[in-house]
Amino acid sequence: MLSISKIGGGDAVAYYASLSEQEGIVGNYYSNDGKRPGRWFGAGAAALGLSGDIDLTSFTHLLEGRSPDGQSDLVQQRNGDQLKRRAGFDLTFSVPKSYSVLWSQVSDEKRAELDRIAEQALQRTLELVQAECGKTRRGRNGAVVEEGKLIGAIFKHDTARAIPGEAPDCNVHYHCVLANVVIRGDGTAGTLDARTLFERRKKVALGSMFRAELAALLRNERGIETYRPIKPGKKEPVSWFEIRGVPIVLLEAMSKRRSEIEAWLRTHGLSGARAAEKANLSTRRKKETFSWQALSKAWLELGHEHGWSRADADALMTQSLSDRRPAKTAEQLARQSLAMVMQNRARFTRNELMERAAIEAQTTGPGIDGVLKAIDLTLSNTHEVVRLQDKDRLATFTTREMLQLERDTLNRALTISHRSDHAVELSEVASVAVRYPTLRRDQREAVRTICTGSDCVSITGIAGSGKTYMLGVTREVLSSAGYTLVGTALAADAAKGLEEGAGIESTHLHKLLYDLNHGYARLTDETVVVLDEAGMVGTRQLAELMRRVDQAKAKLVMVGDALQLQPVDAGAPFRAISEAIGTTELGEIVRQRDAYARQVVRDLRSGRAQDALRELFGRGQVAIEREAESTREKLVGDWERFVFEEAVPLGEVAVLCGMNEDVRDLNRRLQAVMRRRGELGDYRLELDGLEFSLGDRVAITRNHRLLGARNGERGEVVGASGRTLWVKLESGFEIEIDTEEFAGVTLDYAKSIHRSQGKTAEHTLFLTGDVMTALETSYVAGSRARDKTFVYSHLSAVESIDCLAAMMNESRQNEMASEYVLEPE
Repeated sequence: MLSISKIGGGDAVAYYASLSEQEGIVGNYYSNDGKRPGRWFGAGAAALGLSGDIDLTSFTHLLEGRSPDGQSDLVQQRNGDQLKRRAGFDLTFSVPKSYSVLWSQVSDEKRAELDRIAEQALQRTLELVQAECGKTRRGRNGAVVEEGKLIGAIFKHDTARAIPGEAPDCNVHYHCVLANVVIRGDGTAGTLDARTLFERRKKVALGSMFRAELAALLRNERGIETYRPIKPGKKEPVSWFEIRGVPIVLLEAMSKRRSEIEAWLRTHGLSGARAAEKANLSTRRKKETFSWQALSKAWLELGHEHGWSRADADALMTQSLSDRRPAKTAEQLARQSLAMVMQNRARFTRNELMERAAIEAQTTGPGIDGVLKAIDLTLSNTHEVVRLQDKDRLATFTTREMLQLERDTLNRALTISHRSDHAVELSEVASVAVRYPTLRRDQREAVRTICTGSDCVSITGIAGSGKTYMLGVTREVLSSAGYTLVGTALAADAAKGLEEGAGIESTHLHKLLYDLNHGYARLTDETVVVLDEAGMVGTRQLAELMRRVDQAKAKLVMVGDALQLQPVDAGAPFRAISEAIGTTELGEIVRQRDAYARQVVRDLRSGRAQDALRELFGRGQVAIEREAESTREKLVGDWERFVFEEAVPLGEVAVLCGMNEDVRDLNRRLQAVMRRRGELGDYRLELDGLEFSLGDRVAITRNHRLLGARNGERGEVVGASGRTLWVKLESGFEIEIDTEEFAGVTLDYAKSIHRSQGKTAEHTLFLTGDVMTALETSYVAGSRARDKTFVYSHLSAVESIDCLAAMMNESRQNEMASEYVLEPE
């Protein structure tokens, strides 16, 4: 892992200059007195004649922007003795936890070997940092960028900060402190152009490269196998590696500091890398002093408690090199990384490709040199990869396959839109519409466009504009004309909503495409396919659906809002197609009863969150508490008041969060209210960290054809015994779930914003301010309620209501690669 901290002046310089004295270990296996000075690194240090162990005076002078002897300024930006510049940057590289655990258990001889391997990996990574980030600027406004040789010092630490009353866990990490001074090619000095350090995904890419190099050295020199653990509750692996053979229980036992940080994050309702760094600083204590003998003894005893001895640890480092799995070639890694990086984006940067390739290389792949070769092979392959316009000063790329797919999809949409084989007479539309006196003018226009227009139609409906009601009228017109309507949506729950709300028999898109590809379903020239929530569908899936529609000479009706939740997969085809063929808009909001609430929705959609929050705040519907805990208590109290005091039906109070961990936390809290109120039975069935009892509200999270359960369906637990739950779905159908066989069920008091799109409730309680906060998620969450929307956040996450508004205004719309093609010179 890699974290990067900026070093200010004054006390910060003194702190970093004394890093070699901050480990808090008296006597260790390095030396009898336990002293372990840092050592110089970087071509800039060598140019200044600095090598080997650092001396603190020279290091302090360099952090202050002066020559090592302190006699002259290397950079300007000083005002007498007052430091007016950033002193440097701390790049902290941490090894995987299993490496630290192994390091703590082996003999001194084996420990020295592990140190050699890690420091070799670090040295190669720092060479990469020089190549990637060794830049400086000069000239007016820093217009000229040139190479700069880095000056830095490495400090190795072996422990985490201790929990009070306990010995610290082993946590091997390296502080690589870069001075904000570099040496140019002509021998002059300048400041580091730090923009390169903070490029998008650069930090993650460099951290992944360090781990890839470390894994390759462990594998190639000691025969140690690595693996990537699976994320809890998910199918995909994490981004880091662990050492195979180190007991997982020991990893958990030696992660007390990590547990403390995670507890702080939960308490403050935060998540993500930046929040973790904040938690680390907020919970940091001065390192206590321990003897090496006491630490080593404590670690070995902990290993024994969990069934692992020094002999077991040493044996892990004496495996036969002949048993190694063959490494991936650079060519194989290039193909795999490109395919994976293109799964959920239409264009990518070199940093993103480096990150993905390095992550994939951690198990059977090469080290840094092999990853760089794979990157070069990928980006130089002009038969497959195309350079696009820059993004934030970074070159971007896509594949010819993606460009061709986008162009084919747009061309196919245009081709289908030039046909009108399914148009009905306007009089037929009028004869049906007259029976719906509440049909608004824009809804009537949408029905007319669909029924009398081309064979490829786009309808854009703002949230709460009555799209489903309009589609119900459309179904009646087209069915009367003899056409068969097939409904679909990306999510099974949305497909169910289309079926129940508009009367169009529907299934989720994955299943429809599967059935079409395997002959279980068929489109004809008398079929009208209605794709709901079209803005959530990626390019590949929409391209396949459109191909099927075109082959059958069927009609496609796409209904959605490109400003709501974006596709998880690559691309934004609904937006692009709508721009190409035109779209009919449903712009009048009918979901919200009050005019102010409708304006709030418009403001959120248009990036005017400050106006929306100001309106809600004036009505007492925004709560920004000091801490996350009080924020959640406020939300839970409001939910209890609505459900138990105002008798609002439980399903009509939507509790929405951006982060899954927040959903789980609030589900537990709201369930506790239900239990305290006597609404739940005594028996508790534990599943995936949650408890289920008689009376609990639950949701199905995976499709199960044999059970008759669809992803997104909701119900109530009507029976629980052993490992079995009986759930009565809202449809009235009762299913029996053997949780040993099927674990696709969760509590349904709170839900993610992604699960809420297309839903309506009386009131919405919206927890926000996390890393998922964006225009699209805020717009969806803020448009679900017919009556009141309440917004909750806290000062640990946002500094003010204006800060929250800025987060809610930030759009994260998906892109189409074809929008960024370079103009021919």
